[in-house]
Amino acid sequence: MSDEGTERWSSGGRRRFLASLGGVLFGVGGSTLAVDEAVTGVAAQEGAPEPGDRITSARRVGPRDVGAENYKTMWAYRKRQAVETLLGDPAVDDLASDWIASFEAYDPLTNGLDAISIQGTTDLQVEGTREGGIFDVTAVGRQVAYGLVDRTTDELVGLEITEPMDIEWQRGYDEPSRRHRHEFVLGHDEVWQHLEGREWYPFVKVAEVITAYDDYPHGEVTPVAYYFKTDDGELSLLSTFVDVSGEEFELLDVTRVDRFVRTSPMEMARDTEPTGESQLGSLPVPPMTQRPQITGPQGFHNIQTPPNTIAESGWEISWQPPQTEGAVVDASYNGSPVFEELAAVATPTGYDLPERNGRNTREWYFPDDSPVFSGNLLYWDIHSPTFGGPGVLGKTDHPETGDHPSGFRLRSHFHTGALPNARDFHSGHRFGPYNYYINFDFYEDGVFMPSWQRQGPGYITEYLFDPERRDHDGPVQYYLSFWAFRPTPGGGGGVETHVFDGDEWTQPAEEVYIEGDDRTIVRFSHRTFDRHIDIPLDDYKEMVVVTPDEDEIGQATRVLDPEAELEFYHPAQYVDGDAIQGQPVIAWLILEAPIHEVPHPSGITTFTALGEFHLSGY
Repeated sequence: MSDEGTERWSSGGRRRFLASLGGVLFGVGGSTLAVDEAVTGVAAQEGAPEPGDRITSARRVGPRDVGAENYKTMWAYRKRQAVETLLGDPAVDDLASDWIASFEAYDPLTNGLDAISIQGTTDLQVEGTREGGIFDVTAVGRQVAYGLVDRTTDELVGLEITEPMDIEWQRGYDEPSRRHRHEFVLGHDEVWQHLEGREWYPFVKVAEVITAYDDYPHGEVTPVAYYFKTDDGELSLLSTFVDVSGEEFELLDVTRVDRFVRTSPMEMARDTEPTGESQLGSLPVPPMTQRPQITGPQGFHNIQTPPNTIAESGWEISWQPPQTEGAVVDASYNGSPVFEELAAVATPTGYDLPERNGRNTREWYFPDDSPVFSGNLLYWDIHSPTFGGPGVLGKTDHPETGDHPSGFRLRSHFHTGALPNARDFHSGHRFGPYNYYINFDFYEDGVFMPSWQRQGPGYITEYLFDPERRDHDGPVQYYLSFWAFRPTPGGGGGVETHVFDGDEWTQPAEEVYIEGDDRTIVRFSHRTFDRHIDIPLDDYKEMVVVTPDEDEIGQATRVLDPEAELEFYHPAQYVDGDAIQGQPVIAWLILEAPIHEVPHPSGITTFTALGEFHLSGY
C-alpha cells in the first residue's frame, strides 16, 4: 500500500520488488520518526486563562486505571461523545462545516477528562497530468480544533483552534511498471469518466503481497485508487482492483466512494446547530501533553522517542524500531527473561465474511486451508514507519494508584498504507489506510498487557453503503491481530507448554492450535526453574504454539522473505506435528476484533483488544 518500487508479480519481479523494500519502503536502519521539525500554525488563543491543576496533572489512562472492560467501553463510546461536545462550540462547528475532508483523534485522560481533536481541510489542489505521471497535491487550509471534555458533564474545559496551513505531498507513477498499471486502469472509460476535467491524483497500493480478493490469493490482485474533487467541490475516490497475476492485466472492480467513514466530524458539524457564544479564548488552551498523541504541533504525530532500553517497575525491556512487523520487544522481569521478539506481526482485515457457525478463525477465514480468503477482500496489514507509520510514539508512565502498582506503556501507531507520517491521512484523505494503536503495558506486579486498537476506516464504507457488494451473510468487517513471541521463562533453552481447560492441566506433546474460552489458560514454564508465564484466553482469543522454522513467518521476516510471505495466511497452518515439550517455541496470540459489536464501526469508534500475561515464580 505504497507508491514505492512496484514490480509485476512474476517470480523475478517479486524478488526484485521485495528486495527493494528492505532499503527503500521500510527504511531499514534509518528513521522516519521526526515529523514535527517546525512547530508552526499553533498559537495560544489570545487572552485564554492558564490551565489549572486538574488539566496539567492529567495523564493518559491505562487499562488498569479503569479496568479492562471499562477501558474498552471508554474508547468505544467516548470519542463520539467528545467530538459532539467539541462541535457544540459555535466556532468549532463553523470551522468543521466547511471541510471537504476530516480526521479525529482521542485519548482518555485521568481526572475525568477526554482529550479530543478534529482536523480537516477546505479544498484540494493538484498540479500534474495523466501523461506526466507526477502529481503535487495540496490539502488547503488544514486546521485543528483541540478540546478537553469533562467526562461527567460533557462540558468543554479546554479549547484551541490552530491557524490554517496548507499541507503538501506528492503521488505519482513515473516508474515504468507503475505507469503501466495506471495506463491500463485509466484506459477504461468507466474510470476516466470520473476524473477527466477534474482535480485528481493517483496512488497504487503495492499491496498484492498482502491483499486477497474474491477467489484470488494474495500476490495476484492489487488495488489502484484515485482521489478526485467532485463538481460540488467534495472529495471522493475511485476504488479499483486489478488482477496482475498473468501476462495481461484484468480490471476486476470499479467503485466510486463518496464517504470514507460512516460518520465524519464535518458531517456531524453540518447536522449540529450550536447555541450561545463560542468559548474560544475563554477556556484554557490544552497543553501539549494533554492532547491526543497522534495530533502533535502540526496536526501529525507527537513523537517523543524513548530510549531503546527501559528499566522500570521491575521490568527491563528493549525494543527495536518497526521493520515490517511492528516494534519488536524483548523483556525480562526481576532480572530473569520473560520473552523475546514479541511483535504484532500481522493484522488480517476481512470484508464481507460468511457466517462463522462456530468455526475457529483458521477454518472461518481460510476454509480450504490455503491463502484464498472466504470473504470478498482481505488485507494482511504491515506495521512499519514508511508504510504509514510512524511507529513508536513514546513512553507513558503509570504511577501507582489504589487500583494497580506502578508501570509504563510503550506506545506505537500505524496508518498502514498512508504516506509516511500520514500527512494525507491526517488531512482527511483516509479511504483505505488503517489506523492502529499497538501498545505494550508493563506493571510492577508482573503483569504485561499487549493491546491492539483499531480506529478505521479501511474499505468498510464500500460494503456498508452498497448492499449489492455483499455476497455473504456474516460480518461486514472483522479483524484479527496476530502477535508472535518466543517465551523464555527463566532463561533460554527448552520450554514446557501447559494448557488448562477449566478442569485440569495437560501438556500437548506436539505443536498445537488452542481455541479459547473464558476458562482456558496457556502456561509456559522453564523445564528446570519454577517460573511461569500464564496467558488466559477467552472467546475472542486463540493461541498457536509451534517450533521455530526459518521458512515460516515468525522466524522468516514478513514481506522481505517473499516465499514465506506469499504462503502465509494463518499461524495454524504451521501446526504440523513437531514436538514442542522441552523445545524452544514460537507462540502466536490471536486477538479477535468483532467491530460490528461497537456502536459506530467506521472511524469515529475505537475497538480495543487486550491480552494479559501473568508472571509467577519471579
